[in-house]
Amino acid sequence: MKKTDSGIFCPACKMRNEPGTQVCVYCNTPLKHHSQNTITLKKMREITGTLPDYFDDVLDAPAYNPGRFMDFEIPSKGIALINLENGQPIAMQEEKTFILGRASSETQMSKPLVDLTDFGAQDLGISRVHAMISKTKDGYQITDLQSTNGTWHENQRLYPKKPQPIQSGDRIRLGRLHILVFYL
Repeated sequence: MKKTDSGIFCPACKMRNEPGTQVCVYCNTPLKHHSQNTITLKKMREITGTLPDYFDDVLDAPAYNPGRFMDFEIPSKGIALINLENGQPIAMQEEKTFILGRASSETQMSKPLVDLTDFGAQDLGISRVHAMISKTKDGYQITDLQSTNGTWHENQRLYPKKPQPIQSGDRIRLGRLHILVFYL
């Protein structure tokens, strides 16, 4: 990307995408372009700029479905990993240490693997051996295992092989898969 190109910033994850991108490559949020449906907002004292008009999206949205979102039970001994996109459980783990990644006959694991293949792991940039979650005396920690597309904790990219404490309710991101972690 040229330094003169500003790109398109995602309204959800605030990451910069290449000009002309229709969907955020980091979080899959549809992107609006300044040429589409823009309005100029004025605050009482200043002009704040041009913002996309999202009313069309709201009016065209499907009717509210009062279905159960994030309907899960936190295990008394272990950790729950929840897909932030749909609120459904990814895994409930009781092991003290486990790996997050993709199953492969080429990779031998010394720890249990939470296989994220069914969640679109390859398309979302998740490595075969992406990250490790370990129980500590104070809770849990996550360690990036030199993944190709990185691991984030609360929007901060982790340094490879440097453990980062995580709290119940924290958001982690593996490549472009957003996960909430919960434990008691």
